[in-house]
Amino acid sequence: MRSTGCGLLFLIIGLCTLWNVSYAQVTGGRSRLDFLQLPAQARSTALGSNHITAQGNDPALFLQNPALLDTAKINNVSLNLMPYLADTKFVNMGYANRLRKTGGIWAVGLQYLNYGTMQETDDIGNVVGEFRAADYGLSAGYGHTLGAFTLGATAKFVGASIESYQTWGMAFDWGATFRHPREDLTIGFVAKNFGFLKQNYNGGNTPVLPLDMRVGVTFKPKYMPIRVSLTAHHLNRFDMVYNDPNLFYTYDLNGNKLPKKTGVAEKLGRHLSLGAEILAHPNFRILLGYDHLRRQELRLNNRGALAGFSFGAWLRIKRFEVGYGRAQYVPGFGSSSISVVMNLKNGFVKKSGQE
Repeated sequence: MRSTGCGLLFLIIGLCTLWNVSYAQVTGGRSRLDFLQLPAQARSTALGSNHITAQGNDPALFLQNPALLDTAKINNVSLNLMPYLADTKFVNMGYANRLRKTGGIWAVGLQYLNYGTMQETDDIGNVVGEFRAADYGLSAGYGHTLGAFTLGATAKFVGASIESYQTWGMAFDWGATFRHPREDLTIGFVAKNFGFLKQNYNGGNTPVLPLDMRVGVTFKPKYMPIRVSLTAHHLNRFDMVYNDPNLFYTYDLNGNKLPKKTGVAEKLGRHLSLGAEILAHPNFRILLGYDHLRRQELRLNNRGALAGFSFGAWLRIKRFEVGYGRAQYVPGFGSSSISVVMNLKNGFVKKSGQE
């Protein structure tokens, strides 16, 4: 009874917080600390980056959705390395264990995006020194299962530094999942990155976080060796379209250029990500993904057939799980990530729906 009461209180607090945030937080324009939207593990990269219902043993999955904290992640530690754009490097670490008194699962995580060392110059271009730049996040999450439902929340201390200029603040995630007791079916919701930011310099705009509300489903058809995930992201912002007027335009009757209009179906499509796991063996999977927003924003005219697509593989070897994911951006260019998950005790816990 006590666990049920705590869970209901947790749910009410989360819903009230989301109600206030939906009115208080800016969703348009530019946001800070967009590294918070990057996938925290190679498997997520390969499946299309945005999924919040894909289960697994990686404790860093709580950075995708804190409601993914379940007993499969007890005593697991993970490391994800992603060489990112222009020689930047993105690193994620996670660890999860059980709280004996409450029966819930807690996790801690580290995210660090290193931009490297840059030259500092004066007003006329003379080199006067060097400086470093980085984004970072320290996270603590908690998940509690009540029957077929799991509720989770994450608190994150986040920041960025460029030379002596800094931005810092607190970000929060809140999520819930439903796992069917008999079928391989998971349905989930998460609100990511609501909170506040401060900065030590006078900027033109108040810094805001990249708020993102998502719903998703993962299911495996009976007798088929495939598991499919479908996620709708950025539900807090309907119109995600940016049309470059120099690339996408039409003409009126007088021959004047007009910005190309985007229909409702296309606007809806830019919120969707699709992923598929081919279950070739209990210890090996092939991963495929597609994100329509990324494809439409990064593909070039008459080029970029693979923009928005992603792929990878997952392999289990005793106490280790190794994942590889690659997301394609423009022709000949993309980003790859490698994840390693290790169980610190007696091997991975096998649960229905994960194998």
